[in-house]
Amino acid sequence: MNGPTALTTSALSSSEPPPVSTHSGGFSLTPLWALYILTMRQYGHGKRWMVMAALMFLPAVLALLVRSASPDVPGIGHEFLFVFMLISQALLPLAALIYASGMIQDELEDQTITYLLIRPIPRWALYLVKLLATLTATIFLTFIFTILTYAAIYIGAGGGGQDIPLRCLKAACIHSLAMATYCCLFGLMGLLTKRILIVGILYLVVFEGLFANLAFSIRLITVIYYSRIIAYRSMPFIVSTPFGPRDFAADAWQLDVANDPTLSQHPSLFTCIAVLVLSSLVFASLAAFICSQREFHVKTPEKG
Repeated sequence: MNGPTALTTSALSSSEPPPVSTHSGGFSLTPLWALYILTMRQYGHGKRWMVMAALMFLPAVLALLVRSASPDVPGIGHEFLFVFMLISQALLPLAALIYASGMIQDELEDQTITYLLIRPIPRWALYLVKLLATLTATIFLTFIFTILTYAAIYIGAGGGGQDIPLRCLKAACIHSLAMATYCCLFGLMGLLTKRILIVGILYLVVFEGLFANLAFSIRLITVIYYSRIIAYRSMPFIVSTPFGPRDFAADAWQLDVANDPTLSQHPSLFTCIAVLVLSSLVFASLAAFICSQREFHVKTPEKG
């Protein structure tokens, strides 16, 4: 991580820092904006975004390959598989984990946290600004690659329908909301444990991978459950087959629409959105408070 380290050091130590307290106090918007721009430049200069761009470009590539191999499969089948299964269940939480886990941890490992703490920025504001930059970067990637995946699925395919742009916009918004919640959650986890990648992967496998796919109340504590309900209530996933109409989403997401066609046993659209938004705010607030109270220790070079 020499790139972000050098960037942080040069940007923050180019001028003599004023002697300010590292605890909360008054501050102006100028250092906050400078920190936001600096964090965005770190994301743009590092290798992280290239790795994640390659991973999130994968659904579009696979969609093109599957389309060429199975041209008779309806586009909505490809859409459900690549947009609402591969991207939603695998790539989004992984991207959030990789980005959010390094917001503070990378600064500690690169020993650049000191350059941030001597700025006239309260610690809680420091964390929230870095979180805002992380949300900007991840949501931007989410929108771009959701759109690319839809383009790979439907451009040149017959019977796409006129509602595809609207479905694409809805999917991008749902993914962005889930991405924001994941980033706030993993940002909080990153302040509670040094082994955030291990803990985060375990969380994704056990909670978002296993519990979310069980038809029990335990899935109510997962992010993906609420994003799935939002998607199901926002757009249809019915595909005509030789054996009659089939609801891909209801089958894959364990939704008993046969006995509960209106999903009365599940949260409403507004409730799902409110749960994700409020959860994000709670996670971000807790993390900002922890950051304001925590003492950060960095290694100092040993004297020869």
